[in-house]
Amino acid sequence: MQNSHIDKENPLYLDVTGILLAGGQSRRMGQDKARIELDGELLFTRSLALLQRYFPKVMIAGDRPDLARPEVSAIADLFPGSALGGLYTGLQAAHTEWIFVAPCDMPYPDGRLVELLLAQRHGVDAVVPRTPNGYEPVFAVYHRNCLPHMEEMLRNNQHRIYDFYQRIAIRYLDWHQMPDGWERALLNLNNPEQLAMIGKG
Repeated sequence: MQNSHIDKENPLYLDVTGILLAGGQSRRMGQDKARIELDGELLFTRSLALLQRYFPKVMIAGDRPDLARPEVSAIADLFPGSALGGLYTGLQAAHTEWIFVAPCDMPYPDGRLVELLLAQRHGVDAVVPRTPNGYEPVFAVYHRNCLPHMEEMLRNNQHRIYDFYQRIAIRYLDWHQMPDGWERALLNLNNPEQLAMIGKG
């Protein structure tokens, strides 16, 4: 993980809560992704450590008391079953204006991307990475202004992130603005084949 030293008292981060998204079912992987062991540590601890390095307060969005710690509470999703529901749960539970979300299945999260995303959040409701493969909605920054739009969609059983992005003021961090190694940094482990490739690397 490539992080510079971060002072948690820096005002840039005091209005942001770190949210670890852990509400998925891991169906494609066939096992609990959060608890996959990689290089001697559980996968979820990598994103958790990154969030704790940057933000004074970190929470887990998802019904995962097994992942909780004395300083990191787990909140069951209010609308289970989608990434949008996890984002909503995190924003609703946070006492800050902003949240930074990260998934529990990211083997190589990179603090340089966290800093770039945070630096571009002013004047918009969300900052989201955008690559040639699409959006990365679960490693991104969201403002509380998003809550009413999220709730309206979720209550109408609408879960498409792209549709949600049409409703808010959003800024994209495009791949050519990212540091070298962004492909590795934004990798999510979704299936056994990916896990096997990581194991060989």
